[in-house]
Amino acid sequence: MDAPRPTTAASSDELFELVQTLRHALNQRDEMVAGSWVEETANDLRAGRKVGWYYPASVGGGLAFYSPRAREAFGHVHVAAGPDAVVRAAGLAEKMLDALPTDLDSIDVGFTGLTPEAERTLTTRLRTRPGSQVIERLLMEREIGPADAEGPFQVPDGLALVSIRSVTLEALADLDRRAFAGTVDELLVGRALADYQRMLQALMDGGLGRFVDEASTALIVPAPPRLVGALFTGEQSARRAIFLDFVVDPSDRRRGYGRYLFRWGLRALRALGYSSVRLWVTSSNASARYLYDEFGLHVTAVASVYRWDRPGSSPQPHSAR
Repeated sequence: MDAPRPTTAASSDELFELVQTLRHALNQRDEMVAGSWVEETANDLRAGRKVGWYYPASVGGGLAFYSPRAREAFGHVHVAAGPDAVVRAAGLAEKMLDALPTDLDSIDVGFTGLTPEAERTLTTRLRTRPGSQVIERLLMEREIGPADAEGPFQVPDGLALVSIRSVTLEALADLDRRAFAGTVDELLVGRALADYQRMLQALMDGGLGRFVDEASTALIVPAPPRLVGALFTGEQSARRAIFLDFVVDPSDRRRGYGRYLFRWGLRALRALGYSSVRLWVTSSNASARYLYDEFGLHVTAVASVYRWDRPGSSPQPHSAR
C-alpha cells in the first residue's frame, strides 16, 4: 500500500467525511465531542493548522493527526473497517511517529475503527519501536436500581460535601495531579497543573457530554478548608450517565472516603432518574478496579492507548496506582 497522504492535499469534502466517521466512532465508545468539532478539525487539517495524514476512500479510508502540548503530543488514528484495516492503521501511525518533530518528547495515540483483535495486532507491531508501551483502558458499567437509594447515608465524620463548582479549579486540578502522579494515568493527561485544569474545565463545560452538577460533588475538611475527594459526572443519554473523574487524595485513601463518594454518586443518579452508569479506568489501576468490582461494575469494552517516549528524554512513570 502507498504511503498516506498529508491532509493538506485532501479535499474539504474528503476530510469532512473522514472526521465525521471518526466522531461517530468516538461517540459509539462514549467519548462525546462538541457539535462544531467536526468542521473545526476538518478545516484545521485542510489548512495545515493541525498536522495529519489520510488514506482516501478509494483505498479503504483512514485518518491520523496529532496536537502538540508543550513537549508532548496527543494523537489519534481512525480507519474504516476492511480486510487491510491493520495495514492502513499501521501506515498512518508509523508515518505520524516518523514525522514527529524533535522538539516533542512523547506522544499518546488512541485508535478507532479496529476490532479488539486487530487493535492488539497493531499495538504489538508498534511496540517493537524503542520507547513504546501500551496503556489499556477498560469501559465498565452497572445498572442503577432501588437499592442504591436505600439505607443510612451519613457524611464521614469531620468532612462535608460541597458543590463541585464552589471549589477552585486550581484545587481540583492539584488533587488530580497528586492522585495520578507516578502512574500510567498521568501519561494520559500530563504532568503540569495546567494540563489538569484544561481537562477538568473541558469536562465542566460539557466537552464529553452535559455536565451533571446534581451528581457531581467535592468532599472537604471544612476547617481549615482542605479538598479530600471529588466526583465529576456527565450525561450520555436521558437514562445513562458517566463518572468522568473520580479521585481521592492519596493521603486520605483506605478510610472509606472513595466508597462514600461512589455510593453518593449512585444515589444522586438514582434520584435523577438514570438507570445505568459507566466509567473508564486503566487496567493497571488495581485499587480503583477493586472498588468498581465491589460495586458490581463489569467490563463492556477495551481500548488501547499507544505511548511512545523519545529515547533519551525524561523518564516517564510506568507504575500502577
